[in-house]
Amino acid sequence: MTRFRVLWVIPAVLVAGTASLFGQPGQSGLAFLKLGVSGRGVAMGDALSALVTGAAANYYNPAGLIAPTGAELMFTHKEWIQDTRTEFLGAAVPTGPNNAIGASVSTTTVSDIEVRLQPGPAQGSFTSRDLAVGLSFAHLIAPNLRVGIAGKFLYEKIFVNDATGFAVDFGGIWDSPIENLTIGGAVANLGSMNALQSEKITLPALLRIGPGYAFPLESPQLQLSAGADYLRIFPEHRSYLNSGAELVFQQLLAVRIGYQFGSDGRGLSTGIGLHYGLLTLDYAFAKLSSDLGDGHTISLAVGL
Repeated sequence: MTRFRVLWVIPAVLVAGTASLFGQPGQSGLAFLKLGVSGRGVAMGDALSALVTGAAANYYNPAGLIAPTGAELMFTHKEWIQDTRTEFLGAAVPTGPNNAIGASVSTTTVSDIEVRLQPGPAQGSFTSRDLAVGLSFAHLIAPNLRVGIAGKFLYEKIFVNDATGFAVDFGGIWDSPIENLTIGGAVANLGSMNALQSEKITLPALLRIGPGYAFPLESPQLQLSAGADYLRIFPEHRSYLNSGAELVFQQLLAVRIGYQFGSDGRGLSTGIGLHYGLLTLDYAFAKLSSDLGDGHTISLAVGL
């Protein structure tokens, strides 16, 4: 077995473990492109294709960049399985009544991967890194229809080997004739990567589409909304149903719950959010199965 193939075993297991959250490991690479990037989104089962606004729209649906909240800067830190950490920095800036632009940087690292060329003590360790840098644009083409596009540069490095590529996302959000009902959809990660040494990387091209609904409540102090997304990851030939709900009290405190149906690794998620002035702090907890541990996601957004 060559030096590279021995080194490949451990990171491949880690990537497969992350992919197993979606029930079908080994069919696509860059698994971090399938994982939510905001505390609000993760807590709501990532069912945000119709409900996302602000900087998180760079990931979930670029059409959501157009939002009544104005410009926003958001930072997210995620602790995932096997010391996997993701950092996300995103921005959304309106450029007029009908347009908005966005930018994002997302990086995922798996640290302290041991190097073993033979049985016995490790000969050293290294860190595996994934990176996505994106630019997004959204346009209001009708009073009830927003569309968006995002382009991404992708990079992956495992030990001394690396690969680069590009991908594009498309999205739309439609305010239906039914009051308080929106429909959102996005196709993401359409593109390609060059080979990592001799291994061809297939991007996790996916479709997410579903409704979002704001329930009319008698109390003006409470806001209740819910969403559901059909998620299809094409290379893996698997489909899931993401669902989530959010209850907001006096626009200050949010309580959230979500569930992903069809996944062997991920199910229930919960979270809270605090909003004060220009600051919003969101936290999400996800209990992972198969002894994968727990997932923690925290986001801090600043209105500009």
